[in-house]
Amino acid sequence: MINNFLQPYNSPPLSLYTGLHGNMNLQDKTLLITGGTSGIGYALVKQLSSTSKSIVVIARNPVHLEKLKNEFPNVHIYKCALANKIDLEKTFSEIINNHPDISVVINNAGIQATPTFLDKDFNFDSIENEISVNLMAPIRICALMLGPLLNLKAPAAIVNITSGLGLYPKKNSAVYCATKAGLRNFTQSFRYQLEETPIKVFEAIMPLVDTPMTHGRGKGKISPDSAAEAIIKGIENDDEEIFVGKAKLIPLVARISPTLMAAIMKAG
Repeated sequence: MINNFLQPYNSPPLSLYTGLHGNMNLQDKTLLITGGTSGIGYALVKQLSSTSKSIVVIARNPVHLEKLKNEFPNVHIYKCALANKIDLEKTFSEIINNHPDISVVINNAGIQATPTFLDKDFNFDSIENEISVNLMAPIRICALMLGPLLNLKAPAAIVNITSGLGLYPKKNSAVYCATKAGLRNFTQSFRYQLEETPIKVFEAIMPLVDTPMTHGRGKGKISPDSAAEAIIKGIENDDEEIFVGKAKLIPLVARISPTLMAAIMKAG
């Protein structure tokens, strides 16, 4: 199905894109956000709804989706199991047909299983599920949306939400840490591939955020609203790497002592 969306792309002369680069303005845009019914995703919808043309939200829970639609009149909802490749492709086929003007894609959805592999409650099936939702889905979405974004011949953006744990992992949630490291590397490589196109590729590196996923874990969390505000500001400032909250300290501490930074993050 993916070949229905992607056509062979030959990079045109750079002159074609003259004037298309510069800071990304999110006003009056049609945006797509995964995991937009709670946490950072909901905060993004809340903060962007008043200035955007429309927002396409993908999530799994139909009750939460309907509630979101009733709260924000310019939100369009799509139920999708991101871990399911067939469901993902089918959903995006519908989205692309219904919303050809999407110019900003935010891969926000994520899940995290906390046990270590040594714990009695470790679930073998969680390995594939975490990888599918956190890594495979955003990569597939980037592939599915590439053709439509290029067809706009106008400034566009893809934003992948990662984590400080993608740079330095913690003791538990090893698969989650691996998926964020993988998504970070994919984002960097994908950015290189799109350097001569009007599509900008951003990475937002999160600290511990107070979301349903982190309920009951850790201290010093920032609010989803603060995280969303930082993401939006980073996109509009054209920051390819958006370090949010305490994640801003990671590059600084790592330069002074990578060993110290690793020890801090290990404790998680």
